[in-house]
Amino acid sequence: MLSLSKELEHSLVYSGKEYGIDLSFDAVLRWYEMMEETDLTSFEKAEIGFEIFFHSCALDINLLVSSTELIAKYIQQKPYGNLTSKSGQSVSEPTKYYSYTQDAEAIYASFLGQYGIDLVDSQGKLHWDKFKALLDGLNDDTYFKRIISVRVKETNGLEGKELTNLIEAQEYYMLDENRSAETQEAKLTDVFNALKTKAQS
Repeated sequence: MLSLSKELEHSLVYSGKEYGIDLSFDAVLRWYEMMEETDLTSFEKAEIGFEIFFHSCALDINLLVSSTELIAKYIQQKPYGNLTSKSGQSVSEPTKYYSYTQDAEAIYASFLGQYGIDLVDSQGKLHWDKFKALLDGLNDDTYFKRIISVRVKETNGLEGKELTNLIEAQEYYMLDENRSAETQEAKLTDVFNALKTKAQS
């Protein structure tokens, strides 16, 4: 998560040794896309994730497990909405209304229009923390935010042409797969548990 008083994260220390991490926004997005692959095992996902962030293979299973879990937690930090229940458990986040993959063109156009930032040219350069802050700060009149507003708008009280237009727009911009944050978190937990079991065997 972006801090105005600390440097951006670029490394991880494990057993007294420092490892450089690629936390450019495109590396993180490749990781998210890879995590959705259904034909990869948990261990294969961890190995590929390690290659994405460290540009090398992990020779130490404990390093693989620790680094993968730490990085996953880091990139999913958020400044707001970190709610916990009375039992101390995290409260499920609201449904996600956008996809980094499906909405890539809208995100690209919005960054270029509002900030003058070409995300294709910024690959390997723009840090994930900066990308997230800029994404969250996009104006409501940008292409990306207009799409989200269509997806979240309620149909209650609408009639006739206005209702028809909204329904058609929601169908057009509907996400291919609308998963809850809880489901995503469960997938990550399954990966980490499988890795820990493998490390202990």
